[in-house]
Amino acid sequence: MKRPVKSLSIDELEQRSRFFAEARRRFPDAPDPSEPVSAPDEETLSADPLIALRRYRQLGSCHILWQDLAGHNSIADTGQAISSLASQCLEWALTAAEARVAERFGELVDDQDQPLRLAIIGLGKLGGDELNFNSDIDLVFAREGKGESTGPKRIDASDWLKRAAHELIALVDTVTAHGRVWIVDTRLRPFGDAGALVWPLSAMEQYFLGEGRPWERYAWLKAAPVAGDRTVGKSLIEALQPFIFRRYLDYGIFESLRELHRRIDANSRDRDDDIKRGPGGIREMEFLVQSLQILRGGRDRVLRRPGFLPALEACMELELLDTDTADRIREAYGFMRILENRLQAMTGRQGHRLPSEPEQREDLAWLMGVSSWRELADELEHHRQAMRKLFAERFREPDHPAEPEDGLWPIDESTSDRLSKAGFQHPEQAAQALEKLGHSLARRPISAEGRQRLDRLMPRLLSEVSSQKPPDIALDDILCLIERIARRSAYLSLLYERPQTLRRLVRVFRASDKVAGWITESPQLIDDLLDPVHGLDLPAVPALDGNDQEASLWALGRWRQAAFLRTALAELDERLDVRAVGRQLTEVAAVILDRVLELVAGNHLPPAVIAYGNLGAGQLHYGSDLDLVFLHREGEAPVRTVQRLISAMQMPLPGGRLFEIDTRLRPNGRAGLLVSTLESFAEYQVNKAWTWEHQALIRACWIAGDADLKDAFEKSRHRVLTTRRDGERVARDLATMRQRQARERKETPVQRLLTDLQFVAELGVLQQAADQPELIEHRATPDQLAALAENGWLDRQMATRLDETWSMLMQQRHRGWLLREFPQADLNDAADTVAEAWQQHFPEDEPS
Repeated sequence: MKRPVKSLSIDELEQRSRFFAEARRRFPDAPDPSEPVSAPDEETLSADPLIALRRYRQLGSCHILWQDLAGHNSIADTGQAISSLASQCLEWALTAAEARVAERFGELVDDQDQPLRLAIIGLGKLGGDELNFNSDIDLVFAREGKGESTGPKRIDASDWLKRAAHELIALVDTVTAHGRVWIVDTRLRPFGDAGALVWPLSAMEQYFLGEGRPWERYAWLKAAPVAGDRTVGKSLIEALQPFIFRRYLDYGIFESLRELHRRIDANSRDRDDDIKRGPGGIREMEFLVQSLQILRGGRDRVLRRPGFLPALEACMELELLDTDTADRIREAYGFMRILENRLQAMTGRQGHRLPSEPEQREDLAWLMGVSSWRELADELEHHRQAMRKLFAERFREPDHPAEPEDGLWPIDESTSDRLSKAGFQHPEQAAQALEKLGHSLARRPISAEGRQRLDRLMPRLLSEVSSQKPPDIALDDILCLIERIARRSAYLSLLYERPQTLRRLVRVFRASDKVAGWITESPQLIDDLLDPVHGLDLPAVPALDGNDQEASLWALGRWRQAAFLRTALAELDERLDVRAVGRQLTEVAAVILDRVLELVAGNHLPPAVIAYGNLGAGQLHYGSDLDLVFLHREGEAPVRTVQRLISAMQMPLPGGRLFEIDTRLRPNGRAGLLVSTLESFAEYQVNKAWTWEHQALIRACWIAGDADLKDAFEKSRHRVLTTRRDGERVARDLATMRQRQARERKETPVQRLLTDLQFVAELGVLQQAADQPELIEHRATPDQLAALAENGWLDRQMATRLDETWSMLMQQRHRGWLLREFPQADLNDAADTVAEAWQQHFPEDEPS
């Protein structure tokens, strides 16, 4: 966001901005503010760092202010420019401070005679690259390694670096006739003012991981090395990531978030003139976004961005905020930060209270590029009201139903009778299950906070279970989940904090034992129960780290689990039909193949990955493996890459393997090469392949890898499939193959009919493709049936009956797999329809 003023001039700005006027009064040799300020040379800095630093900081800020008011820079550009200015001043100040300490004690070196320096970490707006004109700067000083000074009076590293830190603060924060550089605040270090000024890395890590408080997690969200030994600074921030971001979704933070919210809310009262702490102000906006970072940053690394606007973008990428909400926050934040900057430029002081004097109000309106204070006040109120509403909605207390009068927890000798009154069909069994859970949890090392959350949740949970009829269904699975998550009390907190999620969890567990198993095995999937519209879109694909393959595979594994769960939930809610489910699961597999191949191939040219079977047809099922064939250009075959791909895809991960891989459809099956050249593949298909291999080729398509082979593969496939064939021989070959399949593999009635129907459609494609080559563009059975009806090979009425039969059978397959209780449909009509089609087009043998 940019907000230029009208008729910008030096004289006008000196009248409106005390900051600008004071800086140019202190330094009469100031250049034109539209021009960058030259950095002081080393001699000037050494001779009088107090003046040199103040001149550069103040005149540099004047240039940044001019660029801002002229409309050349956005609020993000301005914040970055001021932060960069601060970092440069800190670097020079540190050099000057080190020189002062070295004069008395000599230089500081380690046991290898290498210099030791302070690591200076910026927090708050400096760490987030979003400083204001008169922000204070929050600094933490850290050190690593032991050492000693080289002078006649030797001191150790701790003493030397503490002296350097004090000197730096004095150089930057002391008020002189030329003002100060910045106000320095070091209270965010461990134990605040009572703690050491400079901390060793190990001690700081130990403090935060053992004693860090919730508000400190927020403070360190915006942390970045800004001067000194930046390598050490980065190491510290990396070491504190487990403190700032929990490994799992941190719903246990809700209570502390709400307490922080209450403090912010209380502090905002009677602060209508405070644009930072007042209602709908900057602090509330920051809290909206930072709470999502704290909540989910342990799992979604993209949220670990120090600045507000980058973090807001990450929330949009992960669909944690919808576009409209994010746009409103971005617009309000941009307005507020520009107002904050220009308010401080006007007053020349750190502060966030709007002026009460009419003259100052009009100055601020001019600096904001509007014609009057009233216009500015109306715009401000519009944004504050919108943000206040969002803030209140986000952190309102959970809307719980009334406590059940005759609760089912804790358990006692009357539990069975109470379960019977609650409608349980088998109250004794249910009581035994609850008693077993109680005994198991009593023996487990659960924190006091965890037990409190458990005892708070269980009556709500059992009340929700009892409201379902009959309540016995899925009780064992639900209690199994509770036992699994009892030590991760954040999930207990989530289910208590979100009654709608608790209700959805109970309904989903009752509906599907498969989904219940997924969630119990990987409780982080509870997050995907929060938003019932999630299923229509796949979650954002995680960014992968080529230097950490294992972590990348784990991230893809979690993504696959979430994608499968969202798809299953949408299917259970009947928001996706079976064809849409097949396409979505196929997309999941395609994305994973592409990303894993990128990981394992590195800088080498990858093979072309050809999808066969349900994957190629876009009809993947939850339990499908992936039928793959690998092709490459001339030269050495990328066998190692393919082996790594298969190994990575089948690596045991939390929640299961990514996918099982089947490569038996390659030329010559198991006896053939794992990777073939496209030329040898094409030659095999033309001269050696069996009819069933041509049948399999109907569904084949390029899905990942070397995209330059995609068209060449399609040309080869087209040439093979459009070859004129003896129709009767093809029918005999397919019938023989189908009979062999029926003998050698176990099929349910639904699977048997679906496969028979597929054979009918693919027979038509093989018999007709020579005259109707467009038939081979259709890989999915319903599309093939429609195309075969269009060219007359199938009677239209029969094609319609087969399509309806296919849809019914696929629904039976999917919902029969997903649901606990799904009545088997009468398959007689389906069997008659498939048999009739088979008899019309195959030899007189009955279908399998």
